[in-house]
Amino acid sequence: MSQRLSTRRFLYCLLQGDSFSPSLAEERSGLVLVDKNEPGDVAPSGRYKGEPLPYGSAMLVLLDDDLEPGASVLEPLRALKETLPRLRAAGATETTLYLVVAYETQCNFEFTPEELVALASVGLPLGVSCHPAAT
Repeated sequence: MSQRLSTRRFLYCLLQGDSFSPSLAEERSGLVLVDKNEPGDVAPSGRYKGEPLPYGSAMLVLLDDDLEPGASVLEPLRALKETLPRLRAAGATETTLYLVVAYETQCNFEFTPEELVALASVGLPLGVSCHPAAT
C-alpha cells in the first residue's frame, strides 16, 4: 500500500471463535498475536467486563507505519494466507482484515495492483476506517 504524505496505516487481522485459542494458534502457526483472549478469560473491559469471555480472540498485526514507515504488506499477506488453515484449526471461525488510516489533512492512500491481488487472494473481508491523527 503506497501512502500519501501525512497518512499512517495500520493493517491487522482479527481472529475470533467460540473455541479459538490464541496460544494454540501461535504454537501451530509460529506467528505472534497481540491482544490475546482465551475463551473463559475474565474480560477487563468492554461488553463482558468482569465476566468470562464466551469466545477467544486475538489480533495479528500485518502492517504498522508507526513501527515500519512505508513497509510493504505483500509478505505479511502471503504469510497470513499460508497460515490461515492452522489458525482455523485452532478455532478461528471469524477472520477479518482491518485497515486503519490516520490522516492529518485528508485521507488519501492507494493500493498497488500487486497489493490488491494479495489482499483478494487471502479471501477475507476488509474493513477500512479513516480518522484524524492524534496531535
